[in-house]
Amino acid sequence: MSRATPVYHRGLMKSEPGHETGGQRSDPGESEHTAAGKGNLPELDWNFDNVPDGELVACCYWEYARESAFIRETLRQYRDWCLAGGKRDDESRKIDARLRKLQSIGFQSGVFLQGYIYGPGMVWQSDDPEKPNYRRPDTPPITGSFPAPWRSLSEAERKCRANIRDEAEHLHILPVKLAHWTWAKEIGRVCQEIADRQNEQLKAWERDYLRRDKEGNRVTLPGAPAPPEFEPIQPAIRWGAGETVAVDIAWAHFTNDQIATYFGRWAKAHRPKSITSPSGKGHKLKDWRVALDRLGMMRLLHRFRLGEMRERFPAGWKAFAGFEWYKERKRAGATFKKLFPFLPKTERPLSWPTKGGRSKN
Repeated sequence: MSRATPVYHRGLMKSEPGHETGGQRSDPGESEHTAAGKGNLPELDWNFDNVPDGELVACCYWEYARESAFIRETLRQYRDWCLAGGKRDDESRKIDARLRKLQSIGFQSGVFLQGYIYGPGMVWQSDDPEKPNYRRPDTPPITGSFPAPWRSLSEAERKCRANIRDEAEHLHILPVKLAHWTWAKEIGRVCQEIADRQNEQLKAWERDYLRRDKEGNRVTLPGAPAPPEFEPIQPAIRWGAGETVAVDIAWAHFTNDQIATYFGRWAKAHRPKSITSPSGKGHKLKDWRVALDRLGMMRLLHRFRLGEMRERFPAGWKAFAGFEWYKERKRAGATFKKLFPFLPKTERPLSWPTKGGRSKN
Protein backbone atom coordinates (compact mmCIF):
# COMPACT_ATOMS: atom_id res chain seq x y z
CA MET A 1 0.00 0.00 0.00
CA SER A 2 1.50 3.33 -1.04
CA ARG A 3 2.17 6.04 1.51
CA ALA A 4 0.00 9.12 1.43
CA THR A 5 1.75 12.28 0.25
CA PRO A 6 2.32 14.76 3.08
CA VAL A 7 0.27 17.92 2.69
CA TYR A 8 1.29 21.46 3.52
CA HIS A 9 -0.55 24.23 5.26
CA ARG A 10 0.79 27.74 5.96
CA GLY A 11 4.24 26.52 4.96
CA LEU A 12 4.39 23.81 7.64
CA MET A 13 4.74 20.12 6.87
CA LYS A 14 1.80 17.99 7.94
CA SER A 15 2.05 14.35 8.83
CA GLU A 16 -0.18 11.79 7.17
CA PRO A 17 -3.83 11.64 8.26
CA GLY A 18 -4.18 9.48 11.33
CA HIS A 19 -0.45 9.56 12.10
CA GLU A 20 0.45 9.20 15.76
CA THR A 21 1.88 12.74 15.86
CA GLY A 22 -1.61 14.10 15.49
CA GLY A 23 -2.80 13.81 11.89
CA GLN A 24 -6.31 14.88 11.06
CA ARG A 25 -8.17 14.83 7.78
CA SER A 26 -9.15 18.47 7.60
CA ASP A 27 -7.54 21.67 8.77
CA PRO A 28 -9.36 23.48 11.54
CA GLY A 29 -10.99 26.76 10.63
CA GLU A 30 -9.75 29.99 12.10
CA SER A 31 -12.76 30.16 14.37
CA GLU A 32 -11.50 27.06 16.15
CA HIS A 33 -8.35 28.89 17.31
CA THR A 34 -10.08 29.93 20.48
CA ALA A 35 -8.82 30.77 23.93
CA ALA A 36 -10.10 27.52 25.32
CA GLY A 37 -7.82 26.34 28.06
CA LYS A 38 -5.78 29.53 28.07
CA GLY A 39 -5.35 29.13 31.80
CA ASN A 40 -2.76 26.51 30.90
CA LEU A 41 -1.00 28.56 28.22
CA PRO A 42 -2.30 32.01 27.25
CA GLU A 43 -3.31 32.25 23.62
CA LEU A 44 -1.09 35.30 23.21
CA ASP A 45 1.91 33.01 23.67
CA TRP A 46 1.16 30.54 20.90
CA ASN A 47 -1.52 31.77 18.48
CA PHE A 48 -0.25 34.43 16.10
CA ASP A 49 -2.95 34.10 13.44
CA ASN A 50 -4.28 37.59 14.06
CA VAL A 51 -0.95 39.40 13.81
CA PRO A 52 -1.31 41.86 10.89
CA ASP A 53 1.08 41.46 7.97
CA GLY A 54 2.68 44.80 8.78
CA GLU A 55 3.68 43.56 12.23
CA LEU A 56 4.93 40.08 11.33
CA VAL A 57 8.67 40.84 11.18
CA ALA A 58 8.66 42.86 14.40
CA CYS A 59 6.47 40.28 16.16
CA CYS A 60 8.89 37.53 15.14
CA TYR A 61 11.92 39.35 16.55
CA TRP A 62 10.01 40.27 19.71
CA GLU A 63 8.60 36.82 20.43
CA TYR A 64 11.86 34.98 19.70
CA ALA A 65 13.71 37.53 21.87
CA ARG A 66 11.35 36.59 24.70
CA GLU A 67 12.85 33.10 24.44
CA SER A 68 16.40 34.31 25.14
CA ALA A 69 17.70 34.29 28.70
CA PHE A 70 20.67 36.40 27.55
CA ILE A 71 18.46 39.12 26.06
CA ARG A 72 16.12 39.16 29.05
CA GLU A 73 18.98 39.38 31.53
CA THR A 74 20.82 42.05 29.56
CA LEU A 75 17.79 44.32 29.41
CA ARG A 76 16.99 43.70 33.07
CA GLN A 77 20.53 44.60 34.11
CA TYR A 78 20.58 47.74 31.99
CA ARG A 79 17.16 48.86 33.21
CA ASP A 80 18.17 48.35 36.84
CA TRP A 81 21.42 50.24 36.22
CA CYS A 82 19.58 53.19 34.64
CA LEU A 83 16.92 53.35 37.37
CA ALA A 84 19.69 53.25 40.02
CA GLY A 85 21.31 56.41 38.63
CA GLY A 86 23.54 55.10 35.87
CA LYS A 87 26.91 55.16 37.64
CA ARG A 88 29.83 54.36 35.33
CA ASP A 89 32.00 51.55 36.67
CA ASP A 90 33.41 48.17 35.67
CA GLU A 91 30.03 46.51 36.05
CA SER A 92 28.32 49.04 33.79
CA ARG A 93 30.97 48.43 31.12
CA LYS A 94 30.16 44.73 31.21
CA ILE A 95 26.48 45.57 30.71
CA ASP A 96 27.39 47.86 27.81
CA ALA A 97 29.32 45.01 26.19
CA ARG A 98 26.27 42.76 26.45
CA LEU A 99 24.05 45.50 25.06
CA ARG A 100 26.32 46.02 22.06
CA LYS A 101 25.86 42.35 21.20
CA LEU A 102 22.11 42.88 21.03
CA GLN A 103 22.61 45.95 18.84
CA SER A 104 24.92 44.02 16.50
CA ILE A 105 21.95 42.71 14.49
CA GLY A 106 21.14 46.24 13.37
CA PHE A 107 17.91 48.20 13.48
CA GLN A 108 15.90 45.02 14.12
CA SER A 109 17.13 45.14 17.70
CA GLY A 110 15.13 48.32 18.19
CA VAL A 111 11.96 46.23 18.15
CA PHE A 112 12.66 45.02 21.68
CA LEU A 113 15.28 47.56 22.82
CA GLN A 114 13.04 50.61 22.63
CA GLY A 115 11.77 51.52 26.08
CA TYR A 116 14.03 49.11 27.94
CA ILE A 117 15.04 51.82 30.42
CA TYR A 118 11.45 52.36 31.51
CA GLY A 119 10.23 50.59 34.59
CA PRO A 120 7.91 47.66 33.92
CA GLY A 121 4.26 48.60 34.34
CA MET A 122 4.99 52.34 34.13
CA VAL A 123 1.87 54.20 32.98
CA TRP A 124 2.46 57.41 31.07
CA GLN A 125 0.17 60.43 31.12
CA SER A 126 0.10 63.48 28.86
CA ASP A 127 -2.36 65.65 30.79
CA ASP A 128 -0.27 67.41 33.44
CA PRO A 129 3.48 68.16 33.05
CA GLU A 130 3.71 68.62 36.81
CA LYS A 131 2.57 65.09 37.59
CA PRO A 132 4.77 61.98 37.51
CA ASN A 133 5.37 60.03 34.31
CA TYR A 134 4.43 62.94 32.04
CA ARG A 135 5.06 62.47 28.34
CA ARG A 136 4.36 64.92 25.54
CA PRO A 137 1.38 63.89 23.40
CA ASP A 138 3.57 63.58 20.28
CA THR A 139 6.08 61.24 21.96
CA PRO A 140 6.21 57.69 20.53
CA PRO A 141 3.93 55.42 22.60
CA ILE A 142 6.76 53.18 23.83
CA THR A 143 6.64 51.44 27.22
CA GLY A 144 8.93 49.14 29.17
CA SER A 145 6.74 46.23 28.19
CA PHE A 146 9.34 43.65 27.15
CA PRO A 147 9.11 40.66 27.70
CA ALA A 148 5.30 40.76 27.68
CA PRO A 149 3.61 39.05 24.71
CA TRP A 150 3.59 41.09 21.50
CA ARG A 151 -0.16 40.96 21.17
CA SER A 152 -0.58 42.36 24.69
CA LEU A 153 0.90 45.70 23.59
CA SER A 154 -1.36 48.54 22.54
CA GLU A 155 -2.03 48.86 18.82
CA ALA A 156 -0.20 52.20 18.76
CA GLU A 157 2.90 50.73 20.40
CA ARG A 158 2.93 47.72 18.08
CA LYS A 159 2.75 49.96 15.01
CA CYS A 160 5.59 52.08 16.37
CA ARG A 161 7.85 49.11 17.11
CA ALA A 162 6.97 47.49 13.75
CA ASN A 163 8.45 50.45 11.87
CA ILE A 164 11.89 48.90 11.44
CA ARG A 165 14.29 51.21 9.66
CA ASP A 166 17.40 49.97 7.97
CA GLU A 167 20.74 51.73 7.85
CA ALA A 168 20.29 52.87 4.25
CA GLU A 169 17.01 54.56 5.13
CA HIS A 170 18.33 56.00 8.38
CA LEU A 171 21.46 57.52 6.80
CA HIS A 172 19.85 58.28 3.40
CA ILE A 173 22.33 56.02 1.61
CA LEU A 174 21.86 55.61 -2.17
CA PRO A 175 23.10 52.56 -4.11
CA VAL A 176 25.18 54.72 -6.49
CA LYS A 177 25.83 58.47 -6.57
CA LEU A 178 28.45 60.97 -7.67
CA ALA A 179 31.21 61.09 -5.07
CA HIS A 180 32.54 64.30 -3.58
CA TRP A 181 35.45 65.65 -5.64
CA THR A 182 37.83 65.29 -2.69
CA TRP A 183 37.61 61.50 -3.08
CA ALA A 184 39.30 61.89 -6.49
CA LYS A 185 42.27 63.50 -4.74
CA GLU A 186 42.32 60.70 -2.18
CA ILE A 187 42.21 58.01 -4.88
CA GLY A 188 45.10 59.72 -6.69
CA ARG A 189 47.12 59.90 -3.46
CA VAL A 190 46.54 56.24 -2.57
CA CYS A 191 47.29 55.02 -6.10
CA GLN A 192 50.48 57.09 -6.22
CA GLU A 193 51.61 55.58 -2.89
CA ILE A 194 51.02 52.08 -4.26
CA ALA A 195 52.88 52.90 -7.50
CA ASP A 196 55.83 54.37 -5.57
CA ARG A 197 55.98 51.31 -3.30
CA GLN A 198 55.94 48.94 -6.28
CA ASN A 199 58.65 50.98 -8.00
CA GLU A 200 60.87 50.78 -4.92
CA GLN A 201 60.44 47.01 -4.75
CA LEU A 202 61.36 46.69 -8.43
CA LYS A 203 64.41 48.95 -7.99
CA ALA A 204 65.55 46.91 -4.98
CA TRP A 205 65.37 43.73 -7.07
CA GLU A 206 67.31 45.35 -9.88
CA ARG A 207 70.04 46.53 -7.48
CA ASP A 208 70.43 43.04 -6.07
CA TYR A 209 70.11 40.89 -9.18
CA LEU A 210 70.81 42.95 -12.33
CA ARG A 211 74.27 43.67 -13.70
CA ARG A 212 75.84 45.01 -16.93
CA ASP A 213 77.93 42.71 -19.12
CA LYS A 214 80.96 43.81 -21.17
CA GLU A 215 78.69 44.97 -23.99
CA GLY A 216 76.61 47.06 -21.60
CA ASN A 217 73.56 44.77 -21.67
CA ARG A 218 71.58 44.19 -18.49
CA VAL A 219 71.75 40.56 -17.34
CA THR A 220 70.25 38.71 -14.39
CA LEU A 221 72.62 37.06 -11.94
CA PRO A 222 72.54 33.24 -11.76
CA GLY A 223 70.13 31.96 -9.10
CA ALA A 224 68.22 35.25 -8.89
CA PRO A 225 64.53 35.02 -8.03
CA ALA A 226 61.94 36.18 -10.53
CA PRO A 227 61.34 39.92 -10.55
CA PRO A 228 58.34 41.11 -8.53
CA GLU A 229 55.00 41.16 -10.33
CA PHE A 230 52.08 43.35 -9.39
CA GLU A 231 48.36 43.41 -10.03
CA PRO A 232 47.14 46.47 -11.95
CA ILE A 233 46.48 49.37 -9.57
CA GLN A 234 42.74 49.85 -9.13
CA PRO A 235 41.66 53.53 -9.07
CA ALA A 236 39.34 52.94 -6.14
CA ILE A 237 39.25 53.42 -2.40
CA ARG A 238 37.22 51.53 0.21
CA TRP A 239 35.51 53.33 3.08
CA GLY A 240 33.48 51.44 5.63
CA ALA A 241 30.82 49.50 3.74
CA GLY A 242 31.20 51.44 0.49
CA GLU A 243 33.69 52.15 -2.25
CA THR A 244 34.53 55.12 -4.47
CA VAL A 245 35.76 54.23 -7.96
CA ALA A 246 37.09 56.20 -10.94
CA VAL A 247 35.42 54.90 -14.11
CA ASP A 248 35.25 55.65 -17.84
CA ILE A 249 31.76 55.68 -19.38
CA ALA A 250 31.51 55.48 -23.16
CA TRP A 251 28.25 57.40 -23.43
CA ALA A 252 28.55 57.91 -27.22
CA HIS A 253 28.85 54.21 -27.99
CA PHE A 254 26.29 52.47 -25.76
CA THR A 255 22.67 52.90 -24.73
CA ASN A 256 21.63 53.53 -21.15
CA ASP A 257 20.35 49.96 -20.87
CA GLN A 258 23.65 48.54 -22.17
CA ILE A 259 25.63 50.62 -19.70
CA ALA A 260 23.32 49.62 -16.81
CA THR A 261 23.55 45.93 -17.75
CA TYR A 262 27.35 46.02 -17.91
CA PHE A 263 27.57 47.87 -14.61
CA GLY A 264 25.33 45.22 -13.01
CA ARG A 265 27.71 42.49 -14.19
CA TRP A 266 30.69 44.52 -12.98
CA ALA A 267 29.14 45.00 -9.53
CA LYS A 268 28.51 41.25 -9.16
CA ALA A 269 32.08 40.43 -10.17
CA HIS A 270 33.74 43.06 -7.98
CA ARG A 271 31.67 43.04 -4.79
CA PRO A 272 34.20 42.77 -1.93
CA LYS A 273 34.22 39.26 -0.50
CA SER A 274 34.07 40.67 3.02
CA ILE A 275 30.81 42.51 2.27
CA THR A 276 28.03 40.09 1.38
CA SER A 277 24.71 41.13 -0.09
CA PRO A 278 22.34 42.42 2.60
CA SER A 279 20.44 39.55 4.25
CA GLY A 280 16.76 39.59 5.05
CA LYS A 281 15.83 40.89 1.61
CA GLY A 282 13.27 38.80 -0.18
CA HIS A 283 11.82 37.14 2.90
CA LYS A 284 8.17 36.55 2.18
CA LEU A 285 5.57 37.41 4.78
CA LYS A 286 4.63 33.73 4.83
CA ASP A 287 8.14 32.88 6.04
CA TRP A 288 7.72 35.09 9.12
CA ARG A 289 4.25 33.72 9.85
CA VAL A 290 5.55 30.17 9.58
CA ALA A 291 8.37 31.04 12.00
CA LEU A 292 5.76 32.26 14.50
CA ASP A 293 3.66 29.12 14.07
CA ARG A 294 6.73 27.01 14.77
CA LEU A 295 7.41 29.04 17.88
CA GLY A 296 3.82 28.45 19.00
CA MET A 297 4.26 24.70 18.62
CA MET A 298 7.54 24.77 20.54
CA ARG A 299 5.85 26.57 23.43
CA LEU A 300 2.95 24.14 23.41
CA LEU A 301 5.35 21.18 23.53
CA HIS A 302 7.12 22.88 26.40
CA ARG A 303 3.87 22.97 28.38
CA PHE A 304 2.14 19.73 27.27
CA ARG A 305 2.98 16.22 26.19
CA LEU A 306 1.84 15.79 22.62
CA GLY A 307 -0.21 12.73 23.49
CA GLU A 308 -2.17 14.56 26.18
CA MET A 309 -2.75 17.80 24.32
CA ARG A 310 -5.96 16.70 22.57
CA GLU A 311 -7.69 16.37 25.94
CA ARG A 312 -5.85 18.92 28.08
CA PHE A 313 -5.50 21.73 25.56
CA PRO A 314 -7.81 21.17 22.57
CA ALA A 315 -7.33 24.69 21.20
CA GLY A 316 -3.61 24.14 20.64
CA TRP A 317 -4.20 20.65 19.35
CA LYS A 318 -6.73 21.81 16.77
CA ALA A 319 -4.55 24.70 15.65
CA PHE A 320 -1.64 22.47 14.64
CA ALA A 321 -2.98 18.91 14.63
CA GLY A 322 -1.40 16.88 11.87
CA PHE A 323 1.82 18.88 11.69
CA GLU A 324 5.19 17.32 12.40
CA TRP A 325 5.52 19.03 15.76
CA TYR A 326 9.03 18.00 16.73
CA LYS A 327 10.49 18.80 13.31
CA GLU A 328 8.85 22.22 13.39
CA ARG A 329 10.18 22.73 16.92
CA LYS A 330 13.71 22.07 15.65
CA ARG A 331 13.19 24.61 12.90
CA ALA A 332 12.06 27.13 15.51
CA GLY A 333 15.34 26.50 17.33
CA ALA A 334 17.26 27.15 14.10
CA THR A 335 15.34 30.41 13.57
CA PHE A 336 16.22 31.45 17.12
CA LYS A 337 19.94 31.08 16.33
CA LYS A 338 19.60 32.79 12.96
CA LEU A 339 17.83 35.85 14.33
CA PHE A 340 20.31 36.27 17.20
CA PRO A 341 23.73 34.98 16.04
CA PHE A 342 25.46 36.80 18.93
CA LEU A 343 23.97 34.49 21.54
CA PRO A 344 26.20 31.99 23.36
CA LYS A 345 26.47 28.80 21.32
CA THR A 346 25.01 26.77 24.15
CA GLU A 347 21.91 28.91 24.61
CA ARG A 348 18.62 27.32 23.62
CA PRO A 349 15.16 28.94 23.69
CA LEU A 350 13.61 29.04 27.15
CA SER A 351 10.76 26.90 25.82
CA TRP A 352 13.11 24.33 24.27
CA PRO A 353 12.72 21.63 26.96
CA THR A 354 9.63 19.57 26.22
CA LYS A 355 7.08 18.26 28.64
CA GLY A 356 7.61 14.87 27.08
CA GLY A 357 11.34 14.88 27.84
CA ARG A 358 12.67 15.31 24.31
CA SER A 359 14.61 18.49 25.15
CA LYS A 360 17.84 17.20 23.59
CA ASN A 361 16.29 16.44 20.21
